[in-house]
Amino acid sequence: MEAEDLKLFRTKRSELLALYAKNNVPFLATTRGLHSVRSLRFDVENLDAGGAIGFLVAHAGQELDFFNYAQGNQIDLAGSPNFRATEAETSLTTARRTTASADLSVEWITMGARGLKAQYTPAAATPLYPDFVAAVNPTAGVTEGLSGQACLADPFALVLPPEVGSSATLEQVLYHLVAPHLTLRFEWDNADRTEKMGTCDQFVEGGGASYLHANGEPSVNNRFRIPEGFLWAREGQPAGDMHVIATLRNNVVIPYSPPASLLSTGFPDLIAAWVEIKLRVGGMLLRVPGSN
Repeated sequence: MEAEDLKLFRTKRSELLALYAKNNVPFLATTRGLHSVRSLRFDVENLDAGGAIGFLVAHAGQELDFFNYAQGNQIDLAGSPNFRATEAETSLTTARRTTASADLSVEWITMGARGLKAQYTPAAATPLYPDFVAAVNPTAGVTEGLSGQACLADPFALVLPPEVGSSATLEQVLYHLVAPHLTLRFEWDNADRTEKMGTCDQFVEGGGASYLHANGEPSVNNRFRIPEGFLWAREGQPAGDMHVIATLRNNVVIPYSPPASLLSTGFPDLIAAWVEIKLRVGGMLLRVPGSN
């Protein structure tokens, strides 16, 4: 690229810096990452009578609307239709708006699985499972784990099928299978502007993955870069209302075999599973002193 061409290439970061400087007031510039979590559902279908094989199906058409809620809002998350979002689910204190009275140049994305949740047949569904409840006497925490309300980590496949939840596979199976079938788009101001980003398998996880299955080098510096930047403006300004939507375009099917129960009472049947997906965006955030 020639020097003259470089003069014509303007990034959102440079535009914002020039605008703040033009106003001739002091301003603060920080690097800031914002995150949001949504869940994608797999239904158990065609589980044979003997319990030897079943199929987990993620149905096309599911939409994950990131940044569409704020801390304290009730959202539908995995097995909790009225989950109250905390700082662990989103950075936002107002849905679709940047934190503080600030402008953000969105310059990178990471995406990955936060965890796996599973729902089993309720105890009242069959005479067998009251025996299970009586034998195990599950606590409130365990009950949440068996009803899709708390994440399950089961590396030795004691209750989760090894094809789905075993960390011995060195990957989040459900996420890696659906990512190539999820498309992502940014929307501003009620779809006044839309940017289509392609499929989600190109978005790296930003660290913590196995080298065998990471999308590139698994480090915190490994991010999907947007050099030109997207403007997420302060409240009340054009481009101040933003959310990011992932859409599952194709059905995804996973055959599995339920693990053998170690309990004499047997174990409830798996009826649904969810992968929770965390999206992070970040770049340069500008604000005037005195705003939070």
